Amino acid sequence: MARGKKKEELNKKNPLHNEEEKEMQIDTGDKNTEIIDEEEVQKEKNNVAEESLDTEEDSAEKRWLERILTHPIKVLEKSGETETYVIKTVGEVIDTEQDIWYSPKKKKPIISDPGTKKLIEATGATFPKIIVIEKQSDATSRDREQVWIEATVLFPDGTTNEDYGIANRMNCPDPISGANLPIMARKRGMHRAFYRSGYIGLYELNDENEVLEARGEKEERQYKLLQEKLKQQELKNKKLVNQMCKEIKSPDGELVWKINDQSKLTQLAKGTSLVSYLALLKLRHLSKKEKANS
Repeated sequence: MARGKKKEELNKKNPLHNEEEKEMQIDTGDKNTEIIDEEEVQKEKNNVAEESLDTEEDSAEKRWLERILTHPIKVLEKSGETETYVIKTVGEVIDTEQDIWYSPKKKKPIISDPGTKKLIEATGATFPKIIVIEKQSDATSRDREQVWIEATVLFPDGTTNEDYGIANRMNCPDPISGANLPIMARKRGMHRAFYRSGYIGLYELNDENEVLEARGEKEERQYKLLQEKLKQQELKNKKLVNQMCKEIKSPDGELVWKINDQSKLTQLAKGTSLVSYLALLKLRHLSKKEKANS
């Protein structure tokens, strides 16, 4: 009984000799040389998984995008002098990765200007009439400048639809669109007439040219997705480094990371080999643990 108690006391004084070695996290002042334990890696993976779980906003986005991308439209196909109509979905005409995204601010999908042009061309729609309804300009105050254009779209079946586009300093706040009010009004009028027609039937779709403030959402979202991918790749790389470090052996065939004899580690640390470097890391790790336990 006394021997058992004495042995227990000795183990308390030298916790390094009786503690099962796991993958260790070594603070060397260089993040690239950290060895992360399995629990931390798993914890970070769990955090990533939790962040990727569908939220209510994610569900709304999926429903909206599916609704728009599966919406059928009549596509005009020409073969010589023959013209035929083929029913295709919006997703078959536009680039689903680049031409459409969901705006959390507007709670609806937004389609890009290039995507709209692809749909207009695919359906064979034309714009026989684009007229300026109103153009205001106050020489003493550019803030009151406004252009109002009405556009008429003509579809291959002979049906038409009219709608308008308004561009002013309030709805064109950035320098580029603000300097091109007639162009913005024209695009808005054409695209509204196209989408909100009975022929197309996408009355609730937001056009990029009408929702200038939401343009940055696409880039922001892509940036966040890239950050997430980089984070996941970093976790994979750290786990791979952990495994590699666990398998490095000394010239005597002993796993370096399992060695707790500081004199042996000091000898191994002399040199520039990978074994020497790992021995140095283990020495720093042991030193850190000794300070924490003292």
